[in-house]
Amino acid sequence: MLIFGSDRRSASAAVCFQVQLIMKQNFCFPLLSVVLLLLHPFLLLAQEEDSLQLKKGFVQKSSFIALPIVFYTPETRLGGGAAALYTFRFAGESMESRPSQLQLGLAYTQEQQILSYLPFDLYSQNEKWYFSGELGYYRYVYRFFGLGNETPTESETFEATYPRLQLNAQYMVRPRLYLGAWYWMDDYRITEREAEGALSTSAIPGQEGGLISGLGLIANYDSRDHIFYPTGGQRFQFRTFFNRKLLGSRYNFDRYTLDWSYYFPVGKGVLASNLVGEFLSGEVPFQQLALIGGPKRMRGFFEGRFRDKTLWMLQAEYRRVIKGIFGLAVFGGMGNVAAQASTLFNEQVHLAYGLGLRIRLSKQDKINLRVDLGWNEEGSLSPYLTVAEAF
Repeated sequence: MLIFGSDRRSASAAVCFQVQLIMKQNFCFPLLSVVLLLLHPFLLLAQEEDSLQLKKGFVQKSSFIALPIVFYTPETRLGGGAAALYTFRFAGESMESRPSQLQLGLAYTQEQQILSYLPFDLYSQNEKWYFSGELGYYRYVYRFFGLGNETPTESETFEATYPRLQLNAQYMVRPRLYLGAWYWMDDYRITEREAEGALSTSAIPGQEGGLISGLGLIANYDSRDHIFYPTGGQRFQFRTFFNRKLLGSRYNFDRYTLDWSYYFPVGKGVLASNLVGEFLSGEVPFQQLALIGGPKRMRGFFEGRFRDKTLWMLQAEYRRVIKGIFGLAVFGGMGNVAAQASTLFNEQVHLAYGLGLRIRLSKQDKINLRVDLGWNEEGSLSPYLTVAEAF
């Protein structure tokens, strides 16, 4: 899946064209080789009968895709660049197991944003171990509407840069259920903001930027029949995140996130649903607050339109293939934020909805080009041109 980053900092890529090269077993992609060498003690825990095969190379038959990218979201406007995707299985892995992936991308947008990233997903010992993460650097222009569930439609802009490091390690304790830990680091620096804006004139945690560094635990259950276009099954994920000055962070705060997606066939299509709950406590910088909006959370709202310490959100989308490579989608969402969990369900509920066109880019991997038009209760229209489904 060719996307930039995650959460509020993500900008998805639409594919102009793609070239796929089937690589020989002993092909050694330079950057991948470095990563595999670093992770070799943890990933290649193969049984003795596989040792001869491992001596021949790290990976089995693999594929490499290099492609230019173009995308559009309200947060970035038009953007473009290049990306590469290397898909493989470690030597000794079953061909029935999920393939590992390494991505590399660079993009530039009309908002003069720079998005560079190296995310990876690695499966070892026939999916017993799952490693994922991201190494990236971003220069981004944001809009800040204020804090809370009832903020004005006017916003101020600010510019920020940050390197990012995310590492996740999960182990399958029973079929489809993974438990593990993760680390997240963003060195957030606000390089420009409006002199008369709230971020300059008010006391808002995070207005000066600062390092985010913390550890957390993960519980992840995944029974989806396909990663990129599920037609059945579910994915349930619960994360904790403890950001601490002891780990170098400027702030002390905690985050608890529940994200549940469920898929089932309806007629000739599939109904996808997504429930999200997020709860934070402590001194939370404003850029880390739970938020509504963007290409994944209630399309139709600008990313960060509403943000606070607690959030609930429910989304649903009906997807159906119409003919050949073309499909349609109808989606909607509701949710709100609040300063405290005790008042979360007393706040105004915000609504977003829209229509989408799907164009199948990869028949085997079921990856779609996603063209969406989202509306919200305020009457705003937001177009999105991205790759892969929102949830």
